[in-house]
Amino acid sequence: MDVNNIFGRLVKFFKETRSELKKVVWPDRRYVMVATMIVLVLVILTAMYVMAIDFTFSRLFGFLLK
Repeated sequence: MDVNNIFGRLVKFFKETRSELKKVVWPDRRYVMVATMIVLVLVILTAMYVMAIDFTFSRLFGFLLK
């Protein structure tokens, strides 16, 4: 294996990666904050739903097994 060839390919890879990253349209701060809040609210609501189902079934089965 030619070390210079590997180094050259590595440099080319990083140059192309940097070029592609310049083309990315990054979201603004406000959009990221709103999207993050939506995700957090949905996660909390889902957790509460699962907790309610778990509580209901545990009480139900506890009552049935007595």
